[in-house]
Amino acid sequence: MPGTTTYIMGASGAGKTSLLNILSDRVSLNNGAKISGGVFVNNKYGMNNKIFGTFASFVMQDDILFEFLTVREALEFAASLKLSNFTKKEQINRIE
Repeated sequence: MPGTTTYIMGASGAGKTSLLNILSDRVSLNNGAKISGGVFVNNKYGMNNKIFGTFASFVMQDDILFEFLTVREALEFAASLKLSNFTKKEQINRIE
């Protein structure tokens, strides 16, 4: 939903990154790993990994490469790479 920001918080090891990796299809299902269940947005939009990227994204934390950037600058950098077919204005709107 455009203009909506969700922050996921919790203790270290609670599974925040694992959840985001599953939703964005960054998880390998090798070695017999299985993922099951359903994901719905606002209890009506059935979602799969292909749909996730159409309305959501996340920037993986990388303390080494981005230690000199503000959060906003890191998001703008990631958007410029991931959304290269968008105009700069469209990229900024997605960040907002």
